[in-house]
Amino acid sequence: MNKFGWAYIGAGGIAHGTASELVQTEDNKIVAVWNRTRSKAEDFVKKYGGVVYDTPEEAIKAAGVEGVYVNVNGDQHSYFTRLALELKKTVLWEKPFTFNAKETEEIFDFAKEQNVYVSEAMWTWHNETALKVKEWIQSGKIGDIVSVDSAFAVPLLDHTDNPRLTKRDMLGGALMDLGVYNIRYCYELFGMPESIKCDAVMYEVDHEEDIVFTYPDFKARMHVSMIRDNGHYFEIKGTKGSISVPHFYAAKKAILKTDEFEEVFELDVLLYGEQFSKCS
Repeated sequence: MNKFGWAYIGAGGIAHGTASELVQTEDNKIVAVWNRTRSKAEDFVKKYGGVVYDTPEEAIKAAGVEGVYVNVNGDQHSYFTRLALELKKTVLWEKPFTFNAKETEEIFDFAKEQNVYVSEAMWTWHNETALKVKEWIQSGKIGDIVSVDSAFAVPLLDHTDNPRLTKRDMLGGALMDLGVYNIRYCYELFGMPESIKCDAVMYEVDHEEDIVFTYPDFKARMHVSMIRDNGHYFEIKGTKGSISVPHFYAAKKAILKTDEFEEVFELDVLLYGEQFSKCS
């Protein structure tokens, strides 16, 4: 099998996490790597393969590169994505996607002009667990939705002082780093709410918030925090039963319960690896 060749733009922590799974897939390989600090790129290719290039342009243009994985800091995502699109390469890029809706629309319009596929690296929705939850809901397994509760609360700031989490101009904040998962999950399952309410703990950026999406017949409540550990789950209650998804953002398990039966969906896959395979 010919493997799909990726250029890695960025060689930080998330790059190592995804690469460790990418190299285990049957249909992907790392061909080229660029990082602002060359020594980090050199250490990276020793572990996962590929060739280090002096500039991002050289890495993207390298022989064998078919797709580009952008994993630099969020404020640089759109710049490198546009560069890859100009060079007619498939792009998978990390969240947060861009600064705002306008910039996102411009990227998608440009991708359409170039006839090139582009996707956010939202691994949650490149995998089967979330899709199974959506199928359960749409098929009416739990009846009409009564309530939705979720949390993604991890004390990140107890473990790092990385400014990407706390600086506004670097797209910092709990919502951009964690809450995007809760919001995307709600949107994928239930669509656009009638109204949105958000109460946040603010410094230069938000460190914590409670969000409420109001739909015609129910409310979806989301707790997001990077200063305390309050769990990570997604729970949906309906008139005929409930769905529980532990660690919903990276779930390999979901539980459906009704008065008549219980169904457990489980899978054992490379979650990061799956998103590369589906984009290749």
